[in-house]
Amino acid sequence: MRKKPRQQRSSFTVEVILEATTQLLDTEGDALTTNRIAETAGVSVGSIYQYFGDKQAIFDELAARHLVAAEAKMVAVLDAHPVRPATWPTVLSEVVAVAVAENSTHGRAHGRLRELASPGVVGELYAGLATRLIARLSDHLVADGWTPDDAVADLRLVFPAIDAQIHQLTGTGLEAAELAEQIVAYTEGALRGRR
Repeated sequence: MRKKPRQQRSSFTVEVILEATTQLLDTEGDALTTNRIAETAGVSVGSIYQYFGDKQAIFDELAARHLVAAEAKMVAVLDAHPVRPATWPTVLSEVVAVAVAENSTHGRAHGRLRELASPGVVGELYAGLATRLIARLSDHLVADGWTPDDAVADLRLVFPAIDAQIHQLTGTGLEAAELAEQIVAYTEGALRGRR
C-alpha cells in the first residue's frame, strides 16, 4: 500500500475499495479499471490512488490479506488438535473446511487473484503458507505411520490439488459442507493410495 490509513474513516475507505474490487473480480474479472472500482466503492479515483499506486497494488493487498487470514484460521485448527495416531483425517477435514469457508463468499475472485496478483507477492506468501501447513500436517501423518520424508512428499503433491479444487469448485452451486466433504474424500484417497 502507498499510504497506511491512520484514521477510522481512512481505514473504512481502504476496506470499501478492497471490497468493491473483490466484488468486481467476482463478476467482471481482470478487465476492471480503477474508475470502475471507484464507482462501485462510492469513492473518488483520487481516494484509490491515495492508498494504492495502481490496480495491481489493490490485487496484491487483497491476495496478501486472503492468504494471511486463511493461514491464521488453519493454524488455529492445527493448534486445537494435538498430534496423535489416526487424527489426521479429522484435522484434514477441518483444515479443508476452513479453506472452503475462506473462499466461499468470493471464490471466483480469490481464484483470479492467484493469476492477477504479483507473482513475487502471492508466490512467496503461498509458498510460505504451504510449507508451514505441510510441516504441521505431516506430523499427523507421521504419527499414523508415514515416514517423515513420505509425509512431506505426499502432502506436497496433494496440497496444490486441494487448493485448485477449492478455487475451481467454489461458486459452482455446491454447498460448502458438500464441497469440503468431496475434497477431503479425494485427498484421503490420494494419500492412502500413495502409502
